[in-house]
Amino acid sequence: MLSPICISPVKGRKRAFHFVLPFVALLLALSSGVGANAEAARPLNYQSLSLDDCLALARRYNPVLGGAAEKIRELTADYRAAKSQFLPQLSFLSYYERLEPNRLPAGGTTAPPTMDFNKDETFAGVAGKQLLFNGGQTYYSTKSAKIGAEAQRQGAISTGDEVAFDVTQAFYRLIEAKENLKVAQDALGQRREFLNLTGAFFKAGKVTKLDFFRAQSLVSDASQAEIEAGNALILAKEILARTMGLKEQTKVDIRGRLPEEFSPAPGVDLLWGKARENNPEIKQLNLEIKQNEALVKAAKSGYYPEVSLQGDIGTRHQDTGGTKGEWLAGVFIEFPFFQGGLTKAQVAASDSRYLQSLDAKRDRLNSLKIDLTTGWQDMENSRNGVTDTRQTVATDEEAYASANALYQNGKAIGLDVLQAEVDLTASRFNLIRYKAEYEIAVARIRQIVGSTFSGPQNPSHIEQRENIGQIENGGQK
Repeated sequence: MLSPICISPVKGRKRAFHFVLPFVALLLALSSGVGANAEAARPLNYQSLSLDDCLALARRYNPVLGGAAEKIRELTADYRAAKSQFLPQLSFLSYYERLEPNRLPAGGTTAPPTMDFNKDETFAGVAGKQLLFNGGQTYYSTKSAKIGAEAQRQGAISTGDEVAFDVTQAFYRLIEAKENLKVAQDALGQRREFLNLTGAFFKAGKVTKLDFFRAQSLVSDASQAEIEAGNALILAKEILARTMGLKEQTKVDIRGRLPEEFSPAPGVDLLWGKARENNPEIKQLNLEIKQNEALVKAAKSGYYPEVSLQGDIGTRHQDTGGTKGEWLAGVFIEFPFFQGGLTKAQVAASDSRYLQSLDAKRDRLNSLKIDLTTGWQDMENSRNGVTDTRQTVATDEEAYASANALYQNGKAIGLDVLQAEVDLTASRFNLIRYKAEYEIAVARIRQIVGSTFSGPQNPSHIEQRENIGQIENGGQK
């Protein structure tokens, strides 16, 4: 008969503790992992973003800006690599070789029978080389690398301006979509009210069935317009989120409004003069031309000899002569006698790149001038369009109110009210479009001209920037 196993209370608690502890640790790890995964999977909410908030998020998350910054780091490293050629080059040398013992001595004479040559030889030492002259290749290569890094910095600024314009354009397109949705909803409400009124008149025998069908048709059109406006709003939010570089399934919403004051644009010639001075892309093109000039001179240095100071110090061991230290120092001249036309081809290629950079600058200046003129035209057209459309909206509102009042008193037909509704909705859409186009045109001119151009002060521009860290924590303000 088996006797029962007796476990003391203290030992039992210890054993139980040892058994339970791994399970508790496992549960804690799983719970923390699930919490972390849930936190990572939960999409961030970027609600109530101002334009400044959107620009700040784009500067942080847009992948194009990240690539431009990495390109600067790459070219800066190239500059340091080219600059290192000015410093002495040190290397450790070590070798072992086995020689033919029956070889001829120096001069080619026959060696005496008793003469012994070494069979094994080893060497260990440090060799150094200081470049003195190579036709300016090191100097111009270093200069070219330095200019290239600076050109890329200007290119990064230009890329940032382009991203800022894209974000600004997406921001105002989203405001436009929200305003259009409001107009569509108001229009749908007006037409439903008119449909109810027309239905009552039709039952009372005051209007024909055609009037009732027309009212129904316009309600259907307004309902479709509301659906399309809602879809456009979803698309505008997605475009803004992707432009800023946020992760997928990130919810975005903004705060801001379209401008109410519209200033005339300066002359194109004045704007173009400022762009020639401040546009980072033009600065980048000028630097690239200088860089290619330096590369041409660096390629031509291949026609000159290379002069360097070289030396080494170390210890040599021979099986017949023993071990002894030695050193060597001297000036070395290396002249390229024949390279199969390599230097000539390199010079031709560098010269071709230089000429291409000149043509690229001229072509880009023409494109920028066209873009600036187009932006100026859009800004002026939108400003004038806002002035005219405001008057049109006021007129259409009065016409709609009058037609509706006359229709209720039996002094106008339903077609007059329907036409007034259509005209009023269209003019409201046009007013919103002109306001958004004006801000987008201002952003385009600001991108081309540079930071010296300041458009009209929109309240959304001068609002105090919210704390980005608070935005990322669930959109709390």
